[in-house]
Amino acid sequence: MLKMKRAKEKSAGGDLRRVLGTVELPTIPALVTTAIEQVSSPDCDLRQVAETVGRDPGLSARLLTTVNSAAYAPRNPIVGVAQAVTMFGRNHLESMLISLAASRAVSDSAAPGFDLNRFWTVAAWRASAAAILSKRVDRPRASENFSAALLEDIAVPILASKKPGYSKVLHSWRDGAGNLADLEHQEYGWTHKTVAGWLFDEWAFPESLKEAVTEEGRPEDGAVVYPVVRVVSSLSEPGEPNDVADTTATRIAAVFGLPEDAAAAVLQAARSDAATLADSLS
Repeated sequence: MLKMKRAKEKSAGGDLRRVLGTVELPTIPALVTTAIEQVSSPDCDLRQVAETVGRDPGLSARLLTTVNSAAYAPRNPIVGVAQAVTMFGRNHLESMLISLAASRAVSDSAAPGFDLNRFWTVAAWRASAAAILSKRVDRPRASENFSAALLEDIAVPILASKKPGYSKVLHSWRDGAGNLADLEHQEYGWTHKTVAGWLFDEWAFPESLKEAVTEEGRPEDGAVVYPVVRVVSSLSEPGEPNDVADTTATRIAAVFGLPEDAAAAVLQAARSDAATLADSLS
């Protein structure tokens, strides 16, 4: 089993090098890796995890901002790392630490001129919408859906920074030339979601998170494993936010059988929280 994993990681690394060349790839800080290892251990001690997280001021601030966001909506503000760790619980905490670690690694390597705040505002809107919607239709995977929605486009700022010519593909997409994944595939033969999967292999992230991010298909057809993630992905499309929200609300209503006003309320609650959450990510 271990040999298979190593072979897979070696293959992913080779694919990344083929796409990005010899540029330095973003890495996960050692302290964050330690916290993730602690929380994933069978003998996990949440107090020890809280102490580790507390030694990283940046990670602590991001964790507190996230736990106080609309996606989790605590009854009273969470003011300490230990309290946040307890509220998340082991499974949710592992997912959150992975999400925050990835966002930090990518933010640290973004290209000059790339609108990182806009990028994270959209990602935060998607993630918050996924978490809120999950409470209605997929509660067991609320945290996993949050992380996958947040990290779905995680490779885009890396490609903008490291891949010559990629900015032209982004401009074409924003100008309405077509779906970003289709434009990438036409130009390169791969998509940013494929690159994200290779990154997750490099970072030794859970296979389920990779599957949720890289999954293809339309939730309207009932053929996807992570319909919440796929539905809210349309919030990334270019256009006026209200128009994008209307389209996504219609999709949510159709896929999950919710009243359209309820679907719109999910997106509005998520959108109002996105800017605050984005500030903790960029």
